[in-house]
Amino acid sequence: MIYTTATCHRLFRLFSRRLVDYLAIDPNNPMEMKGVIRLIESGRPVLIFPEGRVTTTGNLMKTYDGPGFIAAKSGATILPVRIDGAARSRFSLLGSQAPRTWLPRIRLFVLPPTRITPPSAPHGEQHYLAGQAMRRVMTDLMFAGRREQTLPEALVEAARRRGRGWRLLGDVEHTDYSYNDILRSAWVLGRKIAQRTAPDETIGLLLPNVGAPLALLFGLSAWRRIPALLPYTAGNTSLRAACTAAGIRRVISSREFIARFKLEGSLRALDGLEVLWLEDLRDAISLGDRVWWLLRARFSPLCACPRSHADDPALVMFTAGSEENPKGVLLSHRALLANVAQIRAVLDISSNDVVLNALPLHHSFGLTAGALIPLLSGAKLFLYPSPQHHRVVPELAYNSSATILCGNNSFLANYGRHAHPYDFSRLRCVIAGGEKVTPEVRELWFEKFGARIFEGYGATEAACAIALNNPMASRWGSAGPLLPGIQHRLQPLLGLPANAGVLHVAGPNMLSGYLRTTHPGVPAAPQSCFGPGWLDTGDVVSFDDDGFLHVLGRAKRLLTHAEASVSLGLIELIATAAAPDADHAALETPPGEILLLTTAPALDTEALHTAAARLGWPEHALPARIEHRASLPMLAPGKPDYAALTPSA
Repeated sequence: MIYTTATCHRLFRLFSRRLVDYLAIDPNNPMEMKGVIRLIESGRPVLIFPEGRVTTTGNLMKTYDGPGFIAAKSGATILPVRIDGAARSRFSLLGSQAPRTWLPRIRLFVLPPTRITPPSAPHGEQHYLAGQAMRRVMTDLMFAGRREQTLPEALVEAARRRGRGWRLLGDVEHTDYSYNDILRSAWVLGRKIAQRTAPDETIGLLLPNVGAPLALLFGLSAWRRIPALLPYTAGNTSLRAACTAAGIRRVISSREFIARFKLEGSLRALDGLEVLWLEDLRDAISLGDRVWWLLRARFSPLCACPRSHADDPALVMFTAGSEENPKGVLLSHRALLANVAQIRAVLDISSNDVVLNALPLHHSFGLTAGALIPLLSGAKLFLYPSPQHHRVVPELAYNSSATILCGNNSFLANYGRHAHPYDFSRLRCVIAGGEKVTPEVRELWFEKFGARIFEGYGATEAACAIALNNPMASRWGSAGPLLPGIQHRLQPLLGLPANAGVLHVAGPNMLSGYLRTTHPGVPAAPQSCFGPGWLDTGDVVSFDDDGFLHVLGRAKRLLTHAEASVSLGLIELIATAAAPDADHAALETPPGEILLLTTAPALDTEALHTAAARLGWPEHALPARIEHRASLPMLAPGKPDYAALTPSA
């Protein structure tokens, strides 16, 4: 099936007209679809490209509602097929910066046959609903086309596709790194560290957002060492607990970084651990190391390092520790690259983009969305060490001509207030996560910069993202639809409707295991009430009729009150509905009473009863006491620091 305009092309008349059986349709005439439906109902197989045009980004583009409606109306069986590699041919329509070749490697990916059920909706909505079903088939197809690789293998492949000379990584040290520079730094430093450590050893990284630590992450993985990204912003107690949980005996850091960020206290928290200084490691690189790179590793990096597998541990990250000591999250190569593929299936990030990332790399959002995706897709990446420099980040966006920015609601609010309207003029995509985006921030960015904020939802245990709004499926106030490949179940909670509950998820991007201080270095596989492999996110969510996820609050802190199970997170949600601009924290105090701490001076019991009745939630899920405070201690992701609140309650 092709458009009538294509049949007028000289090449089509010359080569295809007598060789291919085709049906020409006019896209401007909706009655043409009836002919396609009759053709399918007659038993003829029909080849349809739902995008309607050749990709100009290398990723999935707009999918039309028409093919989905045709498939639903005719009851046809759909055989999804992806042609990977054709975008790198000389005939592609990618930008001028994209590398091309006459004979690209072409791969075909075929999913199992499927069908689209005719939607039971008014006639005007059937096209939209069927089109959304076809879009989900397409995103699943894009995700299914990923390769089973390790992080070093993915980096080498990205360098091969884009060219090793492509300069894509910049930082505040005014150093621009090409793929070749990253590979050289990663392999040489990784080999030097491997000479001082044991295989499969977990090594802590206490380093800033610059190019060298990012290269070191790949280098340690190449030599079968497990980097652990230490949360230096979480405080000394959490830092020490993180090292204990992961069984870390050695830490790599930088003297310049420690002095510039005044982290001498964090260094004292590592007392008893061996510290390898990055400056000393660089000075120890000998002539023999350089010759090894030039004569052996440069031409075949993967043959110069130990063999790894996709299921092997890739790195360790740590939870925020808002309710207990930080837990180590062990992520495999498969999990990280699966989440990269899931996000790229819905966001068209290419070598034409410039990504500005000021989020710490020890947060999954900053690492996966802000660093791994740009590096592995060929997009240019600029790293900045602190997201709290609210005047500097907008200036960097202007100077780097950034097209993609990552941040959470608090940072975006401050950037929006301090930025000049032209600082973000090149932005086409703002990815937000970590906390709910408020309507005020969303409207500020849209009115002042003309930029859309695509809010997402995720967890460290899922490598980064679980759901994400995107240009093809976006709804204000939601966290977007679930990413392809993710399964979900809802655990019912008292007082919530059937489409809401505690979210449990499973998928290829989930963690391999937790690392706790009670069993240092021994991973415990995830398990929930739905069985092994399922992750209990601890978040109360709901899904609307179109599959968009809405985060309602936390539910892990449950207690028995008035002969019923009550979620402290649900109480905080009711308080947020009553006073959305304030911070709230619900605690249990002896003897089994519920205390609500709030920064809203006018919040009282009557306002909570009104909010609970408006939301349709039970009144027994209300606190016995309300205590007003000027401020509440908060963690970096915008969550209350319950560990700091409990003793003072």
